[in-house]
Amino acid sequence: MLSPGTAIAVPGFRIQGVSLLGSRRSSLPARAGVLAATAALLLAGTALPASATQITSIQSTSWSYIDSAQPKKSFADPAGDAPIGAKTDHGKKHVSKSYFTFDLSGLRGAKVLSAELSGKETAVADCSAPRGTELWVTAPVKKAPTWDDQPRELTKLAGPGSLDVCPSDYLDWDAGPVLQQAIDAGRTSLTMVLRLPDNQQYNPRFGRTYRPMLYVSMDKNQPPVTPTALKTGAHPCAETPLVRRGGAAMSATVSDPDDYSFEAEFAWWPVDHPDQRATGIDYVYGSGAYFDPDSQLADGVTYAWQVRAKDSLAASPWSETCRFTTDFTPPATAPTVTSTDYVYEVPGKGGIGIPGDFTLDAGGDTQVVGFQWQAGFTDSGYVAADRPGGTATVRYTPRDDGPMSMSANGLDAAGNYGPSGDYRFFVARNGPSMTCTPARAFLGETRQCVFGPHSTDGATEYLYKIDDEPEVTVPAGPDGTAAISVTPTDAAKSYRVSVRARMTNGNLSGDGGGQIDIDRGAPTVDVPADAMVGKPVVLTLHAVLPGSTSFTYDWDYGEPVTVPVGPDGTARVTVVPDRPYYHTVRVYSTTAAGLGSATNEESVMIGSDEPTITSTDFPECCEGGYETTPGTFTFSSSLPGVVSYTYSFFGAAPVTVPAGPDGTASVTLTPLSTDTQYLDVTSKSADGWVSAPGYYRFYPKSAAPPLTCDATGNLRPGQVVRCTLTPVQPGLASYGYRIRANETTPDVVVQPNADGTGTFEFTAPPTDTKIFLYVDAWSANAAGQRTETSYESYYVDPDAAASRVTRAV
Repeated sequence: MLSPGTAIAVPGFRIQGVSLLGSRRSSLPARAGVLAATAALLLAGTALPASATQITSIQSTSWSYIDSAQPKKSFADPAGDAPIGAKTDHGKKHVSKSYFTFDLSGLRGAKVLSAELSGKETAVADCSAPRGTELWVTAPVKKAPTWDDQPRELTKLAGPGSLDVCPSDYLDWDAGPVLQQAIDAGRTSLTMVLRLPDNQQYNPRFGRTYRPMLYVSMDKNQPPVTPTALKTGAHPCAETPLVRRGGAAMSATVSDPDDYSFEAEFAWWPVDHPDQRATGIDYVYGSGAYFDPDSQLADGVTYAWQVRAKDSLAASPWSETCRFTTDFTPPATAPTVTSTDYVYEVPGKGGIGIPGDFTLDAGGDTQVVGFQWQAGFTDSGYVAADRPGGTATVRYTPRDDGPMSMSANGLDAAGNYGPSGDYRFFVARNGPSMTCTPARAFLGETRQCVFGPHSTDGATEYLYKIDDEPEVTVPAGPDGTAAISVTPTDAAKSYRVSVRARMTNGNLSGDGGGQIDIDRGAPTVDVPADAMVGKPVVLTLHAVLPGSTSFTYDWDYGEPVTVPVGPDGTARVTVVPDRPYYHTVRVYSTTAAGLGSATNEESVMIGSDEPTITSTDFPECCEGGYETTPGTFTFSSSLPGVVSYTYSFFGAAPVTVPAGPDGTASVTLTPLSTDTQYLDVTSKSADGWVSAPGYYRFYPKSAAPPLTCDATGNLRPGQVVRCTLTPVQPGLASYGYRIRANETTPDVVVQPNADGTGTFEFTAPPTDTKIFLYVDAWSANAAGQRTETSYESYYVDPDAAASRVTRAV
């Protein structure tokens, strides 16, 4: 249950202090129903529609009662319940009224749309007696009343409504009119008296007591507050600023006691023409209102403006009036930028951390009163001119060396930017020098490195770091130098020294220093020139780092192996490559003191043992002999002692042939199609070693005989066609053909003519519909090996005219 004074907010709607006092029935059913339904919606989490009004609850802030038995005594805020009517105590009659005061100070200016006042009975003398409780507004009171000094009772409230129970836990009265009357009269408090009517007041049968607190639930609206904190851009209302385009944005702080979502209405007009008043609306969500009238403003005009807040039922008074003057015309002249401290010539002057003066000149353009400048990517600022159209000096300290530029724009009094002027200059490098002794040395050897200042810049200290280590500061000696000792021990680190000098002007110079020259002692590796896959290969490791006692190496990134360094500074290790071509060996050495050298990573070329395959009949590079034509293929190997070769041709079962005395072998193979042919070959040595396979691919030419027929296009059923085949296949012994239409005819053998050609005829089949007809033809040698197929195609059409045009295929 919500307690009085609790605030509930939903978007566009606020309810404060809705009091739910149990079961209730109102004599004002419509209003009470609205309040109860609203509260129920809130408790159920249901959103309410946007409204400018607020449902709120206030409770009495004080109470007192009077007693006829003690006519001159007031009873203010006592413990216990509030009595009304008569009661008898020890034979003595007491007649009472109870007074309740409400604080109205928070309702100043409010419009009360509806309100109900409620209270709770705690005891009733006789529930069979009719309830006659009355609630009256009294004249203002300055002190607690007594029986002899009662405030005048002015207005009786309609009611009460109640449940048909006794005592009633909820009685309500319509309080809207009396609340509005009090607010309109400017009253900050309202006192009401709870009493019985005169015809019941003195009869103990009608006596009652109430809970000593009354509640008012109301739906009210208060006008928004007059806006405050008015600004034109960043200028308070008291100023009349000169504004550029986009600089006249008007803002104010606004509030509405009932809502956080309302409107702010801005109005502006030329001071000389108040009849040209224009307005704009900002829909406020919160407390800040903003409107930019830029697109509706003219150049060179002084405007006045003000603002008020509005909800759907009321508006605040207009705010105070502010003013501004527009200036939308920027300067026309680009400033010139010059410097004698920093010039364009290379190698330039100055350096990082060395300030220089730059002169900005408006060239007499009196609109310019200052300059906005920028140098590099991060440095910028504003400087006023010594007079309108005059000059200004910027003292700038470069953060980078090399080529740079400074740009400047002239600004007028309104802040309008004129065109940009640019100046290019070069900043000399001024990092400290570094000299190390010895200039080059092995890992583990100490260097003395001396830092020296650049030119005449001087130095009081140096800040240096090695690689990404923390920066260290060392003081400079009387001569401006400083020395450090460095002992490189980590072969993986760069040992690059970055150093800056704290110059005598207190600024830091640019970076100096450099790379410490280190011989990291990576071992070298000797690899035999005849290294072969599958054969032991002896690698010779040579130590370079003085004092090395062991090598650690790995082959093809496998498990590291450590071997001792021999007296001659070398070690020999054996590996057996399991595949040809490129392998990797990595090796580093370690001294007795545990100092590790850099790692040398060598690429080792291992020769392949796969056989070499050659053929002049069917070369691998290009198209060779015809299909069905035998070709010779020769196998050879770089391995000694090869005794045989095993080959597989075009997916057939492997075949083994012996090697000749020269270690080679030749075979004759016949490709039977023009498909790419595959030949894989391995060799076998006398010791049983089987090589990796060699691969050979070749591409036979087609020997299909060209086919020409004396008809083209469409054929008529029954038409006879004569065809000729021309020989291509070496060793040709016969031709063959077949006809494919609705059915495929058997293969027909055609014997060659004396000139080697072959001829045959066929008849187009009978048909009542159009059909396709195909002629396939080929040749074969004495071994019966067929070539690929030549073909012709026709359309057999019962309606076609016969065609006898001969064409070549």
